[in-house]
Amino acid sequence: MPIIEKIFHQNLSTTSYQRQMITFYDINRDIEFKPKTEFKTRLKLDPFKLISENTFVIALNENYFDLFTSSDTCRFTPEFKLKLEKKGVNDLNFNELIVFSADREYFDLLREYLALEPCFKIKPPNDLPREELLKLLKNSTCRNGFLEINAIPNPEIDIIKIETGEEFEKIDLYTEKINRILIYDLDKNSCLLPRKPIYSDAKNPVNTQATNLNLHSELFEIISDYIEKNVSAKLIWDLSLDRDKIFRQETNPDTLNATFQAIKKAINLIKTDKPKHIENIKALISAFYTEHYHELEKLKLITQLEKFYTEI
Repeated sequence: MPIIEKIFHQNLSTTSYQRQMITFYDINRDIEFKPKTEFKTRLKLDPFKLISENTFVIALNENYFDLFTSSDTCRFTPEFKLKLEKKGVNDLNFNELIVFSADREYFDLLREYLALEPCFKIKPPNDLPREELLKLLKNSTCRNGFLEINAIPNPEIDIIKIETGEEFEKIDLYTEKINRILIYDLDKNSCLLPRKPIYSDAKNPVNTQATNLNLHSELFEIISDYIEKNVSAKLIWDLSLDRDKIFRQETNPDTLNATFQAIKKAINLIKTDKPKHIENIKALISAFYTEHYHELEKLKLITQLEKFYTEI
């Protein structure tokens, strides 16, 4: 059976939700790269003791899942993919562990995918015509990267290599049961702000006690800097701001909301290439969310930021 039919007629069927794996597809060469399930357990084992150079672990939770490799720890939620610091097993919350093995080619693809931020993201309605969805994908202008189709919080992710942009035409896209469709463009990722690594190990621990009291100011500066350089500096200078909350007070729900309102006002004033700029701004917010996840979690601001992200 051709690989495209496998992806969307078999893998996204009702029974496919039991696959619980991340699969890569090279549809130009009709090749799939998938891991082998070694074993599953509900025991409270330490996932870091189960990983090696050729194995990785997925820890299942009701609302998300965590992925552990020898170099990365990532959380997949319905909205975000984010890197986490290394935690002790007593700090982890999971219902089941699944251990996978794979060859070097699979791990090379996995590492590249985990390092990227999406430049396009959509939660397609079940009744969205294929032609409309295809038009949206083509408008992303991605010609080199990955297309992801996921069913998160189920650990089911199909990732298709994009080399020319013509791959979109070859995919029989059906929106039923899909959570999100994302595109990771390699060229656009190189233009985003560099991300600080927050993964830690025993030799390089992260100080989780430190909390940035001006996270909202930092977020506004990231977005305003992007708009000044890529849209218009005058747009930012003329923007009506609650400066006291954005620049002089500590981060809390009220000051974060003032920052969100300012960002929304700025986005509404963009006239040219607005969809492209919105996707770039969302990519910056996603990177900010990943970098400061634990600080935001301590301040109980995760839900507020996720809600804002879905609204813009």
